[in-house]
Amino acid sequence: MKAEKIKKGCGIALIIVIIIIIGLFWMIKTAFGPTVRTIEIDNPVGKLICEEEYNADMAAVFYDVDFKLETAEKELIDLGKLYFQREDWQTEFELKENEDWYYLSSNQSSIHDLILTDKISQENLFFDLISNQPKNKGLWKTEKYIIGLPYSTAFIIDSVKQDLLYIKYEYQSNENSKLIKRQTVEFKIDKLNKALEIIKNSELK
Repeated sequence: MKAEKIKKGCGIALIIVIIIIIGLFWMIKTAFGPTVRTIEIDNPVGKLICEEEYNADMAAVFYDVDFKLETAEKELIDLGKLYFQREDWQTEFELKENEDWYYLSSNQSSIHDLILTDKISQENLFFDLISNQPKNKGLWKTEKYIIGLPYSTAFIIDSVKQDLLYIKYEYQSNENSKLIKRQTVEFKIDKLNKALEIIKNSELK
């Protein structure tokens, strides 16, 4: 009888340990990932079907989002993937189109921040507009100092016309400064080499 009670107690303890291990595993997976979910977003261009993969480490969180566009004909077009570090990424991207391209962009995406998708071939071209900004060395001037490069940069896609890309950049001199300067840059899209070439840029204003 005593042996049976000990055996029964060991069995219950084992079940409790298993439940605790499963619970810990679930908590770790929930906190650090990977977890995947699908989000549908209505956009003027069409319905977006986005697959979000969440991961995290001790320092940051990561949301890798794969964008697909559902056309009126129910065709799915792969627009590529953007990489965010904030949960509310749904408000941090922009999708536009013209007769030749779909263009998906975000100031908050790492790795690359612009994806052009050819409407005919459906080929994706990936670009980093922040890295491609004009350096403007020696042009940043205030009353007290000259700044070689800005502290931060944001951009807005003004338009895309055939193989020309027009970007409006906004520069901030440092984290707390109210000094902001703006510049419009014209790029040529080199489809063969999958690169951007600066054709001309306006002065900082």
